[in-house]
Amino acid sequence: MTRPPFMQRSRSQLATAYAPNSLFTFEGGSGACMALPVSGNRTAELRPITQNMISEQIQEYCEAWADRAMRGQNLRHPVPPALAVDNRILSDGIVRVRIGDLAFQVPDVVGYVPFPLAFTCTRCGLHRETRRLERLPQEAAAFRQACPTGSAGCADDWEQIDVVLTHWAGAVEPISPVYRYWAAQSGEVREISRCSSCGLDRFYLRRPPGPLGSWHFECIRCHTVRPILQRDLQTLQLLGPLTDQNLAVFAEINMEPVSYRASAAYYVHGDRLLVFDQDQYVSLLGSGQNGPLEGFLTTRYGYPPSQISDDDKAAILRAAGRGSEWDNYVGMRDLLAMLTASGNATEAMIASSRSAMARWEDDWNATVFVGRQQATPGIVAACRDRTRYVRRFDPVRMAVEHETLVQEKLHGGQLSDGKEVSVDVTVLDQFLIPDGLGEAEVALLRAEARRRRDLLGIAEMRLLRDVRLCEYTFGYTRTSSSPTVKRDKAGDAEMPVRLRLFDRVEVGDSARHPVLCLLQSNEGFYIRLNEATVLEWLAVNEIPLAPALPGVRLGGRLIEEFADIESDDSTRFSRFLDEYRRERGVARRAYPYVYTLLHSMAHHLIGISASMSGLDLGSFGEHIFAPDLSFLVYRRGVTMDLGNLSSMWRDHGDPNLGNEVLDRMVDPVSLRCGSESVCNHRGGACPDCVLIPETACLTRNELLSRSVLIGRGAPRWDAPGTALTGYYEIARRHAHSYQQPTP
Repeated sequence: MTRPPFMQRSRSQLATAYAPNSLFTFEGGSGACMALPVSGNRTAELRPITQNMISEQIQEYCEAWADRAMRGQNLRHPVPPALAVDNRILSDGIVRVRIGDLAFQVPDVVGYVPFPLAFTCTRCGLHRETRRLERLPQEAAAFRQACPTGSAGCADDWEQIDVVLTHWAGAVEPISPVYRYWAAQSGEVREISRCSSCGLDRFYLRRPPGPLGSWHFECIRCHTVRPILQRDLQTLQLLGPLTDQNLAVFAEINMEPVSYRASAAYYVHGDRLLVFDQDQYVSLLGSGQNGPLEGFLTTRYGYPPSQISDDDKAAILRAAGRGSEWDNYVGMRDLLAMLTASGNATEAMIASSRSAMARWEDDWNATVFVGRQQATPGIVAACRDRTRYVRRFDPVRMAVEHETLVQEKLHGGQLSDGKEVSVDVTVLDQFLIPDGLGEAEVALLRAEARRRRDLLGIAEMRLLRDVRLCEYTFGYTRTSSSPTVKRDKAGDAEMPVRLRLFDRVEVGDSARHPVLCLLQSNEGFYIRLNEATVLEWLAVNEIPLAPALPGVRLGGRLIEEFADIESDDSTRFSRFLDEYRRERGVARRAYPYVYTLLHSMAHHLIGISASMSGLDLGSFGEHIFAPDLSFLVYRRGVTMDLGNLSSMWRDHGDPNLGNEVLDRMVDPVSLRCGSESVCNHRGGACPDCVLIPETACLTRNELLSRSVLIGRGAPRWDAPGTALTGYYEIARRHAHSYQQPTP
């Protein structure tokens, strides 16, 4: 077969709506086609660390999909792995995605072929089809010879049928009177292509108004009716023998008619990740790095160091070229002891000396003594067991990525045009201050922005001008975007939806599965909540925290708690969060609530930013850093960034309001819902308030609730179900007493 023709669309369209194996029509709605992968796409310029992270994410995605799809709830038989995920990533029934089998490509073009190759006469409804694309011109020319009125009287006006047969195993076929069945005696799949009454192989396609289920074939000679019924070939081969034993039902095997324009015909699958230049911290997530990783976490979250003798401290500091600091420290310590014993030192002198010594100790603990902290069992368990965690919910990964973000983006730096990479929204720079304001007005604007920031319980909010992201797609499903699907004829059975990879393309001398990558650099907002306010919010709502040593930050306690949560199948954070879909099924724990708080506030900011920037909700993305009480909201898109977010911030600055974005967030009206009572019953999250398109949300709109922000209810999974005190209420109550941490 010759190479298919190809077309160009925007890269985001080619990675989603026109991704391989999707069905589409050209402008005007005529001429249905199927998209095919092509070998002409360029290789995406990704650093090895980014390629590894993508392949690991795809591995995890496929593993989680297979695990969920193979549960086989209410089925009479175990689910074969081949009905859950693509055969090409199965090895002895185990999912194995190898980075060498993937081709990371920029979606510049896509191939296509006409599909379905089934047609009907516009006058009489005669059905014709061809099985091979290369035979279409010859066989289409002979269609008129099958006309019941004879070729001379045939209208010879053929219409491509706009309905296909599809199955959750991933197959899609043209509508056809040819019918497959399982021959029990021979143990094989066979076909019936002729009328059961007269033996003719020509049929009319009857399409009465109404549901597709009323369509049927009719023999052109004896008018015997044949329903539109087809059985998925692969599923029939695997489950056919089980039907003989009454262990499988044909509702699991039957394909269903669907318009090729319907979303059920194709769901593309992919993910996204932040792209970093540095791998200093990300490398800690590799195998064999548990020791350094534990050291990073214990240092980062304030765990006290293990006891180090003075001799060891002196040796370590001298080896680091800082021996003079130790000598000064010892001298000050001895002098302080002598003065204290003599009673000649003032309280101010003693306090000053102790403060200087404490600064030395803190500096050493954060630098030369790093990794010598005593990791608690919870931190050790989190680092040891994190290979079982879902990456997007793994607090250890969040901590590492957050530190990388801080080092690369939040600690200064400039873009090529001279603008700062990161700007505090309460300080601003010349590009974010509205035009025409005097110094007094700018000072008032900054003060009012800080006041509203404090009223929201936010410790730090920054505009980032270079949020780099890689979004990618790698596979697809049909009939459902979730791992299981239910159908009435199968009763309560959950049938597996098969996740399939894009078909291979030629890359050099090998064939690989394409991963279509969209590299982006856009603007975003970084927000970090006030830790003291979060702690008080947890306490007021009787959300327990595990005890910790003095000085240990909340992030460390959350990481330890997550390790405990993951050990319980009823509370763990699975890929599809099935555990948090249960009504009143999860006891109050800090980590789920902190995640829900950050996630809900991110959606609150997205909703307001969408309404004020001109971007739609689906144009935003989010990233959560739960241990650091932080999140990132950014613009998604591979088109040129026109400064949507920075322009929005500048244009809505007002000396009397600080900024209208913050003012809208502070206003309780911004979280009112048009479906108030219904929304509250559902746990405080619906499309009228904090939900955004599932393709833009990290969790497909799970772990969300307005109640964590404004009270008046509780998330649907919360076991007690008693109304919460909202975070914004706690923040308003103590806004003037907040102590902002020193940067």
